[in-house]
Amino acid sequence: MAKSAPKAPDYAGAAKEQAQSSKEVTEQQTWANRADQFTPWGNQTWQNQQVWDPATNQYINRWAQTTQLDPTLDAANKAQMDTTLGRSNLANSLTGRMQNEFGQAMDWNQFTPMGDAVGSPDQVNAGNIKGGYNLTGPELDASQKYRQDANDAIYNQWAGRALPQQAKDTDRLRTQLYNMGLKEGDAAYNDEMQRQRQTQGDAMQQAQYQATIGSGAEAQRSLGMDASTRAQLTGEQQGLAQFGNQAQNQNFGQMSQQQQQQYQNMLQSSQYQNQLRQQQIAESQQARGQSLNEMNALLSGQQVNMPSMPSYNTAARSEGTQNLQAAQLTGQAELDRYNAQQQATQGMMSGIGSMAGAGMMMSDRRFKRDIARVGTTPGGTALYEFRYVFGPQRYVGVMADEVPHAAVKIAGINFVDYSR
Repeated sequence: MAKSAPKAPDYAGAAKEQAQSSKEVTEQQTWANRADQFTPWGNQTWQNQQVWDPATNQYINRWAQTTQLDPTLDAANKAQMDTTLGRSNLANSLTGRMQNEFGQAMDWNQFTPMGDAVGSPDQVNAGNIKGGYNLTGPELDASQKYRQDANDAIYNQWAGRALPQQAKDTDRLRTQLYNMGLKEGDAAYNDEMQRQRQTQGDAMQQAQYQATIGSGAEAQRSLGMDASTRAQLTGEQQGLAQFGNQAQNQNFGQMSQQQQQQYQNMLQSSQYQNQLRQQQIAESQQARGQSLNEMNALLSGQQVNMPSMPSYNTAARSEGTQNLQAAQLTGQAELDRYNAQQQATQGMMSGIGSMAGAGMMMSDRRFKRDIARVGTTPGGTALYEFRYVFGPQRYVGVMADEVPHAAVKIAGINFVDYSR
């Protein structure tokens, strides 16, 4: 029966033993995974050397890996490196030419001038239309008045919305270029501003063209309305007025067609001139970047690569002896056994207390110590002083084996019924 709680295991010692075991396993695994490899393309070998480690104050293994190519591949690798060096030297020699190309700002005056903005077909001088009859009522001027009024109305409606927006777009672009660090005179700044002006000029030409198309129909409608009014004023002259107006309309239509054809010819000429200019600019920019593109092509060629070795199944990691866990389990087992004994003792003491309440006391000599006779009962039975093995307190009583007539055995333990 345990007399005191068990001592705690040596956890620190167990941890040191476990660390040493793990170190040995790691060293063995490292050795197992340092396999030399030999292939038709080359070989890979390992070498180790004992060196002093000041951090741990002990000698450790320092490993070195060597990769060696097959002689044929080694020669090819050297040739590849020589080729790469040659490309690099050639690219370096192009630096001066690239500096000359980019060192000078682009001369925009060398290109074909931009085509002039083409006005509406009304601005093309195709002569004057004459004819018609002077009737009472609204004046009929088929040559200019109706078409010009309709053209101005349509175009001004577009201009009232688009021109302020174009001005805002130009200011916004200029601010954006300034924020990017560009200013007037810079090539990139001039490119963007020129592109903006061209886009706005195309939009203005398109608006003028649409106004011209719409003005013809509107002029004819207005002319017809005025002619009808004049004809209604004088019934007698209605026939003549209608005839005169038809003649005027016919002349007007022919004139409009002639003006439209001239306008289209001028517009095509202006567009061709602008396309030619853009092509010249694109070719000039390509020529400026030719040396840079050639350098990039040389430097981005095939690179020298490390040959790869075949993979293999490496040694799996094994664990060292779990000394710390074993110490913890052993300590816990000892503590559990001690606790079980204590619980048994407490149970027995509880049973003894219950027996004592019934007039019986445990008097088994096996559970007593420090026994000393101190007297005799009136009946002649010896009295003893003693202590139970599970406590320090001293008692006085008899021995169950000396009073068999009063002894009672319960669960293999001798008790004495003092009422007897």
